[in-house]
Amino acid sequence: MIFRIILYLLIAYSILNGWWLLALPLFIIGIWKFSFKIEILIAGVVYDALFGMIPGIGLHGYIGTITAILILIVLSFFKKLVR
Repeated sequence: MIFRIILYLLIAYSILNGWWLLALPLFIIGIWKFSFKIEILIAGVVYDALFGMIPGIGLHGYIGTITAILILIVLSFFKKLVR
C-alpha cells in the first residue's frame, strides 16, 4: 500500500512539473504491478489541460491523452500475452 501511494505521488509530481518522460515509466510500472487503468487516462487529460489544448493545433493538443490510450492498449495486449 505504501509503494502505491509513493508511486502516485511521484507520478503526480512528475506530471505537474512537465516531466512526462519520467511519468511514463512510472505508469508502466504501476499498471504492471497494480491493476489501475483510469489513473493513466486522468493523467493524460491533466497533462493536456496543463501543457496542451491550445486552440488551433488540432490533435497535437491532446497528445497526452492519445499517448495514455495507446499505452493502455499495448500494455493490455502484453499483459494477456505474458499471463
